[in-house]
Amino acid sequence: MHFRKRVVKPLHLTIPTPGFDHPIVEDIIALERWKSKTLGGTTHPAVFADIKQVYHLLESLGSARIEGNRTTIDELVDAAVNGVSDSTEGLREISNLEDAMSWIESVFAEESHRRIDHSFLQELHRLTVKNLRPPEVGGEGDPDPGRYRSSNVAITGTSFVPPPGWEVQELMDRFITFINEPIDVRRSLMRIAIAHHRCAAIHPFRNGNGRLVRLLTYAMLIRDGYRIDQGRIINPTAVFCHNRADYMDGLSDADDGTEASSLRWCAFVLSGLRRELEKVGTLLDANILGPRILQPTIRFAVQSGHITDEMAQVLSRIAKYGDGDASTYRSVYPGKSAASISHIIADHKQIGIIAAYPTIRSRRYVARFSGPALLTALIHTMDAEGYLPFRRDDRGA
Repeated sequence: MHFRKRVVKPLHLTIPTPGFDHPIVEDIIALERWKSKTLGGTTHPAVFADIKQVYHLLESLGSARIEGNRTTIDELVDAAVNGVSDSTEGLREISNLEDAMSWIESVFAEESHRRIDHSFLQELHRLTVKNLRPPEVGGEGDPDPGRYRSSNVAITGTSFVPPPGWEVQELMDRFITFINEPIDVRRSLMRIAIAHHRCAAIHPFRNGNGRLVRLLTYAMLIRDGYRIDQGRIINPTAVFCHNRADYMDGLSDADDGTEASSLRWCAFVLSGLRRELEKVGTLLDANILGPRILQPTIRFAVQSGHITDEMAQVLSRIAKYGDGDASTYRSVYPGKSAASISHIIADHKQIGIIAAYPTIRSRRYVARFSGPALLTALIHTMDAEGYLPFRRDDRGA
């Protein structure tokens, strides 16, 4: 079978214009509403931040799996619990992506409207491929981390041909201008989708481009108002790793750069983001988070022998009210002295099932579901409730 070589037109850095009755208009309106949502009400901020850490882990795994990383969720959790998150090439790749996402958040925490320039993308690439072997020896690294390619490259398994190396710098100059120029807020989400495809098409680095553009999508969403530090959560990678075939087909369809194909690509990305936000947004409501995620996680942790019945009683009460204090422990351990209660609390902090949450009134504690004692149970419950982007035992492509 012979493929006709296809070269994308990466300089089609334009945003399509949908009709008023196009479904994408409703997605844009719904996503814009999410920008004004803040964490509040019944969900404790520390609990939400804790769950967000787990999403970080899953986002990183999902992005790596699109490129062929075969690490399963269970293997990743085992590595996290045992403190060996960089023991294999696959785990190092995932760890790099977590570091890169944390770096993105820290950058925009310091400068909320920072320009995404060449240095930003090059540092993001360095973090992505750090300490990974080059493809020539079976790794997912890049022999020139953080440097745009000057040579031609071929992509295995596709008919797509990236632009020649001598064009890359000029193409990226124009791309950087496109993603930073002032734009109507109602068109910013479509620009993010177009930027994802066009950067992937330029293929600016020798390797790691897929992971880079998914991180770029995350960065642009945060820059444009979907701020993690304000209690919002966005999981763009889930859109792409939920169905790898649809993602790849969507990228291929948009290669010709036409108005129609670009609009289809934007619709795919934004409808997926909306679905993901609506799903994850249910976790903002403690009346959903508690019964569907937290309490079943605690019960499963007891059943699997990770915590005792008494620990479960404490955690259940803390989870029900968002946090707890020494009186919570006294209700579970009646008759214990103050010194004994303090010792039990210290033990629970050490094994990682609770964390201190300082307040001006008293010392309070929250359940720590991302810790080693509860993480496996949390993943099990999220899987059962449909919050994972893929099956726990799925080894990817």
